[in-house]
Order: sequence, then structure tokens, then C-alpha cells
Amino acid sequence: MSRITNFEKKSILIKQIIKITLLILVMLNLPGFILKHISPVISSILSYFSFLLMLIYFFIEKNKSTNVWMLILGISYFLIGSLSDQAYLVGDRDYYVAIIKYFIIIIGGYQVVKNTTNKELLIPLLIGAFTVFIQMFFFIDPYKDGGRYSGFYLNPNSLGFICMMGYALSFGVSKKWKLISQISFTFIGFITFSRTFLVVWLLINLLSIKISIKNIRVLAIGLGLFLALLTYNEFLPKKNVRLEAMSNLVTGNGKSNNSNALKKDSRTQTWAVYYPALFSKPFFGNGYLAFDGGAKVSTMGPHNAYIKTWGESGIIPISIMLIFYGVLIKKAWSKFEEYPSLFLMLVSFCLFISTNHSYWTNEYLLFFSMWLQYKIISDTTNLDSKLT
Repeated sequence: MSRITNFEKKSILIKQIIKITLLILVMLNLPGFILKHISPVISSILSYFSFLLMLIYFFIEKNKSTNVWMLILGISYFLIGSLSDQAYLVGDRDYYVAIIKYFIIIIGGYQVVKNTTNKELLIPLLIGAFTVFIQMFFFIDPYKDGGRYSGFYLNPNSLGFICMMGYALSFGVSKKWKLISQISFTFIGFITFSRTFLVVWLLINLLSIKISIKNIRVLAIGLGLFLALLTYNEFLPKKNVRLEAMSNLVTGNGKSNNSNALKKDSRTQTWAVYYPALFSKPFFGNGYLAFDGGAKVSTMGPHNAYIKTWGESGIIPISIMLIFYGVLIKKAWSKFEEYPSLFLMLVSFCLFISTNHSYWTNEYLLFFSMWLQYKIISDTTNLDSKLT
């Protein structure tokens, strides 16, 4: 057996430090939070520092691998979108910066996530979820936040996404982490009042019954927490209209108004605004950033990564995207009995990006996608299904 040299030991230590630093920066959305609440200068430094770390990790990683799927997908999206129409480009600099960042993530970031264990992913997610209490009591803006809470993620739906991914991951960890993870992600996910989180959380629990009938207890505990939140919510700094509507539905007060409040800003209504432009140029799209909001169609973005991809770059990238995630879903389902968390996380991810259009520029979305991709296509011997 060959001995590990001092140089190799230092290299391993440096890689570990870089990896943990990146996971904290990316999974907690630190640059984004600091940009809004502290300093644009510090935010820019941290953002560029994170991309520098990805490049450094790439160069010191011995067992490099290429993410062919994401390379082809990115090339097709950015190239076809820019050739279709350049009317919506604010400037060449922003376009090239977006491209460079994307490819650094899928080249350098991919080396990081493929060496990231369940434990190394779960802990930043838990910390990120608990930042909701920092925002709730120190950075709350009652007028802008409207009684919905987002932690360091700036958007309640984004925090809901972190919670649903953490909740799904909890089904693949040991008992000592499982209970605290499930309770934490469930409760914090509920106080985001994200409809997507509620639907996905329910779906995850129904699918988890296939793992074990005992998981019906988790569903019961979660529903109990939800009902308790509807009844005892005085600790919240500001009430939310969705919370009040759901509370009234439970008590039977004002059903018509409650229903309207819950349907307000429906995603299906937002998507429908983009359909005419989408089908007017289905083959090569309307151009890069045409579906970004404030451009060709609407001041509001489509809140759907699939619609944005198809609408801007046409049928080729959306076909690659759908085939890519379709293949992953099929493979993840084949491993469901042994590694249920992978399928649950992937389904959660695919559903979330149907309600969010920041796929191409969001670092933690791309990190999640690549982490799941690598875990799903890996041999079972390389998977750490249990967290000890």
C-alpha cells in the first residue's frame, strides 16, 4: 500500500477547506444576502472569490470528470439564444459574464459537488434553513416582506426550496439526524407559506410511505405542526395573508375571500402570459433574456425554467433538458428502494424549477442539479446512503 506524502496530505486538506467554504458561500446564498443587507462591495468580493475557489479546486483535483450533459445544455441555450435575437441583451459584458460563471460552475463546481457527501450537504442546508430566524428578528421589513420569511435566500419560495431538498435528503440519513432534520425543514418550510413547498412536502410524504408504512407517522406529525402553526402564530413578527386565509379556512370563516387570497399570483396564470410568444417562435426561440421579465412579454418573469429555456432558445435546449432530467428520474427510480432520498430530491428539484426561472444563473440550483446527477449515475458502491 502506497504511503500518502506530506504534499498529498496538504492537498487533501486544502481541497476540504475549499469545498466547505464553497458549500457555505453557495448553499447559504451569502453573496446575495450581503448584497441586499450589508454591502455590494463585500458581496462582489465573496461572489468572485467563490468562482476563484471553484477554479482552484478544479486544478488541484486529480480525478477530474466532465459534465457532458450540462456542457451541451449550456452551449445550446446560450448560443442559440444569442443568435436568435440580441435585442434583449443589456450589454455584451453581462452576457459574457453570465456564460463564464455558468461554465465555471459546471466545470469547476462539478468537481466540488461530486466529492460532497450527504453530511457535507445536509449541514449547510440546516444552517441555511435556520437563517430564517436571523432575518425574522434582525432584518425583517414588514412592508416588503409581507409576513413571509426567506432567511438568507431573499425569497420565501427559495427558502422553501432549501427546506424541501433538505427534507427529501433526510430520508437517506441515519436516525439521529433524520428526526431533527425532518422537524426543522418541515416547520421552517411551513413559515415560508410557499404553496410549492406545501405541495412538494405532501408529495414527498406520500411517496415515503412506499419506503415504509411507518412514515405515515411523519406525515401525521407534519400535519399536526401545520395545524399548530395556523392556531398558535403569535410569535411571528407580522401575519401573512396566506396564513390568515388558511387559518380562516380551518375555522370556516370567510371562505370566498380566503380562496381568492390563496389563488392570488397563481403560477399557471403567469405561465399563460408567455404562451403566445412561446408558440410564435417554438424552434429557435425569441432570444436570450426575452423571457427574463421586463423584456418582450411581461414585466414579470415566467417563473418556470422550462418555459424560459424554450422561449429564449427554442426546441433544441429544452429537448436536451427534458431528456436529461427524464433519464435521471428513471435511474433514480430504479434505485428508490435503496436510495430513496435521490428520487425524492430530484422530483422536488424538477417541480421547483417549474415555478422558478433563475436556473441558468443560480449557483445553488446548479450545485443541486450536478450533485444529484453525479449521485444518481454513480455506482451504488460510491453512494453514502446513510449519514453517521
